[in-house]
Parts: sequence; C-alpha cells; structure tokens
Amino acid sequence: MNWLHPIWLWALASVPAAVGLLLLAAYRRRKAIDRFGDRSLVSRLSSAVSVRRRRWKGAFAVAGIGLISLALAGPRFGTKLKEVQREGIDLVIALDVSLSMMAEDVAPNRLERARNEIKKLLDNLRGDRVGLVLFAGDAFIQTPLTTDYGAVRLFLDVADPSLIPTPGTDFGEALKISMRAFRAPHAGGEDEPRTRALLFVSDGENHVADIDEILTEARSESIVMFAAGVGETEGVPIPVYRGNRQVDFKKDQAGRVVTTRLEEAALQQLASDGTYFRIARTSSSLSSLTTALERLDRTTFGAEEFEEYQEQYQWPLALGLLLLLIEVVLSDRVKPAGNRFANFSPSST
Repeated sequence: MNWLHPIWLWALASVPAAVGLLLLAAYRRRKAIDRFGDRSLVSRLSSAVSVRRRRWKGAFAVAGIGLISLALAGPRFGTKLKEVQREGIDLVIALDVSLSMMAEDVAPNRLERARNEIKKLLDNLRGDRVGLVLFAGDAFIQTPLTTDYGAVRLFLDVADPSLIPTPGTDFGEALKISMRAFRAPHAGGEDEPRTRALLFVSDGENHVADIDEILTEARSESIVMFAAGVGETEGVPIPVYRGNRQVDFKKDQAGRVVTTRLEEAALQQLASDGTYFRIARTSSSLSSLTTALERLDRTTFGAEEFEEYQEQYQWPLALGLLLLLIEVVLSDRVKPAGNRFANFSPSST
C-alpha cells in the first residue's frame, strides 16, 4: 500500500478529537440531568430519546470523519503495468572553451553563462540523448550520448579553457569530433538511427575551417545544426587568471590589450539549416531550442513498462460521505409505544 499525499495522514488526528468531543457532550448532558433533578424521573420524561441511537450516530460520524481523512491522504494499492513509448533525438552540444569565452561582457563571463543556459536547456529535454563536445583550436568528446542529464551537468561544471591548450576556435574540428560522438556505441545497445542535431555554443571568433565545407559535410550526415552566440558585439578585454585571481588582460606580441566581440555572422551561417539563438547580457533565447527540436522527426526507439499503483481514494471517500449522510438522517428519537406516563401520578413525586 502507498500514499499519494502522506502529509494528509495528520488529518486522522480528527478521529480522536471527534471521539473526545462526543464524550464531552455526553458528560455535559449527564451533568445537566443531575442539575435538573432526579435522574430516574428525567429518564422517564426523556424516554423518547434513544441512547442507543445516539451512540450509533456518534459512531457513524467518527467513522465517516476517519474514512474521509484516509481519502485525503490518497491510498494507493494494487498495481497495474503501464507502457510508455520512448522517443527522442540525438543532440550533441559543442561548447567553445577558448580563452575568449572568459570575457565578461555577459555576467559572470561568457563560458559560465553558456554553461548555465545549457543546464536550463537540459531541464526541458525529455527522452533525448545528449552528448557534450568541448572545442577551441582542437576538440574532444567530454560526454558521450546519454540520457543521464545529471552526468552532463557534472561535466559541464569542469569545462574550462585549460582543458584544450590549442588556441583559436575551429568549428571544423568540433564538427568532426561531434560526428564521432554520433557514431560512437552507447549504453543500452539501441542501434536504430535517430535524428541528429548539433548545437554550437560559441562567441564565433577565430573560426578556422570554411563554413560552407562544414555545412556540406553536416548535410551529408543528415545533421541539423543550430548555433547560440554568447556575448555582446562591443569589444571587451579578455581577463587572464592565475588560480582564482585575475592578474592581467590578454595582450598581443606588441603588448596591446586584446579585445574580443561576438561574431554572429559565422554562427548564423552555421545555423542556416536550423536556428540561431542569442545569449546576451540581459536575455537568452536558447530555451526556444526545445521548440525547434520538437519540429524534427523524433524516433520511437522502444517502450518502457513500469508498475503503477492504482489510486483507491474514491472508496473511503464514498463510504465516509455515506456514513455522514446516515448520521444526519438517523434520528435519535423513537416513537412512543402507548402511554409512557400511564402509571405516573403527582403523588409519585
């Protein structure tokens, strides 16, 4: 047996409270009778009231209150098998971890903001396999395709420029490694191909490969590409940290401070078959990716069976209401059988 709302079990405390109130009422009636006069005389005068019926009325009221309290807690017992169709797509998120992603034109910086937005995106996904690829001038698979979004979040937390020492932003290499992630064997052993989607999250700077070549290669693999641009279009310096402390800004060989800005053109071209999203200083449209993904063909890849408790609250609720109705309808008075005071005379008092 299971309870849907176990917190409502506290309502069962109303049962002893109702019993206490009934006992208190009976006690006060006895006291009132004692104050009125002789108990046997009062009993004869009030013989139209049935003590037995009054007790039954109290029992019905207490039982009804108890059953309704149980119904509020939502008793569930008896199980049934329920089958749910599992469907989804394969989504690889390619996250730029180049040094320019440490710029602070969006708070706290581009990389941290991108990680937070991706985590919000994961909260809205259902049944899709998600993989994580980190890239800069090079790329590698950080998380293979999985439905364990908690694991993806953990690996997002450690995404950092120090993981890829090769400078720059090479979208071509990111696509190459992402295709490897799509093809890699995965847990569960499901071999049925799914719709493939690739999301680039980057500031768009220093792309190395030719965008047209990337699009051609992605289309040949039936990969729909999306892109999210992180940052602002005004130039800002790139902080340099040692440990957790900022020590300087990035400088070129001439000693001048290097600035970085969001380059949307390359990202918009990458997303020409999908949708381009913007993660700006005070807003983000990345949450709309779930709507865009729903428009893609979703693959049904199996059915999942699980046992589900059957809710049985209606039975104690119906019985409890019936008992309360009986308590209201049932009278504690009885019809007099003949003259109850035939043998009563004033002299008997």
